[in-house]
Amino acid sequence: MTTSRRPGAVVAPVPPPARPARVLVVLLLLLAVLTTVAPVVLTARTAAAAPQPGAATVELQTSTPTLARPGDTVELSVRVTNGTDRPLDGAVVDLGVSWRPLTSRAELAAWADDGGTRTAVRQLPSEPVDRLAPGESAQVSLELDVDALGFEAESPWGPREMSVALVQGGRPLDVVHTFLLYAPEGGAPSPVAVSVAAPVTGPAVDPLDADGYDAQLAELTTSGGRLERLLDAATVSGSSPGMSLAVDPALVAAAESSDDADVQAWATRLTGRTPPAPDDTGDDGDDGGATDATNAAASTGAAGDAADVAVLPGYDPDLAAVAHTRPTRADVAAATGGEAALGSSWQRPQGWSLSLAWPHGRPDAATLATGRDAPVDQVVVASGLAPTSDVPASARTAVDTPSGKVSALVADAGLSAALASLTDDADAPTAAEGAQRLLADTALLALQAQEAGTGDLHVLAALPRDWSPDAALVGQVLAALQGATWADVVPLSDTVAAPASRVARHGLPRNDVADAELAPLSVDRLLGTHRSVSAFATVADDPVELSGDVDQALVAPLAVAARKDPVARDQAVDLAVERADDLQQGIGVADRSDVTLVSDTGKLPVKVTNELPVDATVTVVLRPNVSRLVVESRPTVVVPAGTSMNVHVPVRAIGSGDVDLQVEVLAPSGAVVAGPTSFSVRVRAGWETAGTAVVAAAIALLFIGGIWRTVRRGRSSARTTDEGVADAVDPQGPDAGPQDGTAAATPAATRTTEHDTEKDPS
Repeated sequence: MTTSRRPGAVVAPVPPPARPARVLVVLLLLLAVLTTVAPVVLTARTAAAAPQPGAATVELQTSTPTLARPGDTVELSVRVTNGTDRPLDGAVVDLGVSWRPLTSRAELAAWADDGGTRTAVRQLPSEPVDRLAPGESAQVSLELDVDALGFEAESPWGPREMSVALVQGGRPLDVVHTFLLYAPEGGAPSPVAVSVAAPVTGPAVDPLDADGYDAQLAELTTSGGRLERLLDAATVSGSSPGMSLAVDPALVAAAESSDDADVQAWATRLTGRTPPAPDDTGDDGDDGGATDATNAAASTGAAGDAADVAVLPGYDPDLAAVAHTRPTRADVAAATGGEAALGSSWQRPQGWSLSLAWPHGRPDAATLATGRDAPVDQVVVASGLAPTSDVPASARTAVDTPSGKVSALVADAGLSAALASLTDDADAPTAAEGAQRLLADTALLALQAQEAGTGDLHVLAALPRDWSPDAALVGQVLAALQGATWADVVPLSDTVAAPASRVARHGLPRNDVADAELAPLSVDRLLGTHRSVSAFATVADDPVELSGDVDQALVAPLAVAARKDPVARDQAVDLAVERADDLQQGIGVADRSDVTLVSDTGKLPVKVTNELPVDATVTVVLRPNVSRLVVESRPTVVVPAGTSMNVHVPVRAIGSGDVDLQVEVLAPSGAVVAGPTSFSVRVRAGWETAGTAVVAAAIALLFIGGIWRTVRRGRSSARTTDEGVADAVDPQGPDAGPQDGTAAATPAATRTTEHDTEKDPS
């Protein structure tokens, strides 16, 4: 065999193959080494990855003044805590400030959200920290001479990066990223109006566990509960001008009617009206009118502590789930009509005039289009539709959708995130840290608005549905924001009234379906059932009184909160449809036997039953299968609650023969509420006329025959007068019949019909 090789290449000798025994020895040695070393390596890695029992932290407590000017001294107070199990000794607090102003909100957010140990560029003198035992804390004061920063006279107005670092042995243990707001000589930009809105929604209604819903509502509204915290944050001193609430009316109605005094007290704080006493039902005589008047007065009373309140659609429906079924406008109205389904048992307090739709998360274009068809004033877009440039945009804007323009309130992502962090969680910022971030962010907004010449900027911070705020923290932060010359905290209604922004925004996805949404088939099932129930309920003078409970049951599974428990949601769908079917069985038609009609006209009785708790207005319709019987009209009657009634339907025969009649009972809406059922009619048109003629002819013949007999007998000369003849005695007695052997005929007009023969009484 010839082996080719590259010229100049060196060919290494090929070693002989290893012997099997030698290979086995090498493998055994390698296995022994791995068995000895591997546990050591794994133990070392595990120890390195094990979390520390605690950490040393630093927090910013105060920073004054808020706006630093040349010649000022900024005083900072920080709190150092030793959360480790070892003493903290030899630590210092470093203060750092960047000379460069922040010009982008993206840069500002990156610095604020940086959880690392990066510090500001320029470091100032440090302050030592006294020795801290495990679990101990200490306050450290820092002073910043603004002139020492070396800012020039023409240095721009605005925020700078500032860091407060806890350092030990040259290694930062914890760093707070905050901001220094610098103002050279001269005025600040025009203020930015900031509104803060939080949805007030509760758990999903579980029809199989009513007690569980009541228990959750009690937990949420008691001291420390999420709903109680929301109300506290909206009413705490200093935050009420801008902390607006968007409430679910079904939640408020449930709280007002609760047997729990604490839950009722929460509702009273929110609405400003006292629920009626449990025994004040108005069922007895004049007391009912007095109670109705009292409730009507209370329903229009002043709102409670939370003065700026908007109203969501009842049961807080998931607009995305509705949108992704391609609903009609009527379907959208049904899905968002939960407030109307509450009926007269609940009315909005005076001042709750603004209505909002609030889709979950970032809506797609289809969802926003659905909001356009909902009976609301504005659609809140909590995420998405950010401006395409650094030019700030007011919250209110018109958004193009497949169904046309929608008036929307677009939340500011940065402000929303900053306020959403104001909770009682361990990682929540302090009041000073939260305030400095919002002050820096709004300052940058004000600067950008001034540079763009937009002016009159109204922005919105929208909080998530599960937000559980620290009310005191929210109050301090919003009070600091209100005190700034470049920001005003305003009610949501002010932002709604502001001019719409025309700034270009990024678009929304056309169709983005979330896994947690209710399946389209289930949504269609609920909405289709709602349509049929609405049509059926028109039999009542007050349709809501009849179908309100069922309407609520059909809307409740659409709630955003129902996303958390899909199994319970599916059960709620089934139960709601069953309840709707049961309601629609309340009107019926009794079966009847066949009928014979022997006259040209008549009235056929149809027995209608009403098992509903209200009087029912219905129309009875007969539909013959052939034209020999004509139905003259469709009578409309009111069948009292819990009774049955025969409804007489006028008909006219134009020929003889058998006719099958289909019976339907219609609601005023035109919907079929009973039937169709059927029965047969044997039409014998003309029988009555023929029978009458025969009887009349017989009577005439008998009459003529009697006259003929009388004439024929005549007056004989053998007869005597009464004076010449003695009283004759009838040998057969006075009751004897005619002696000529004939029977006296008594004419009678008779009519013979078959079983259940019907004739016009006239």
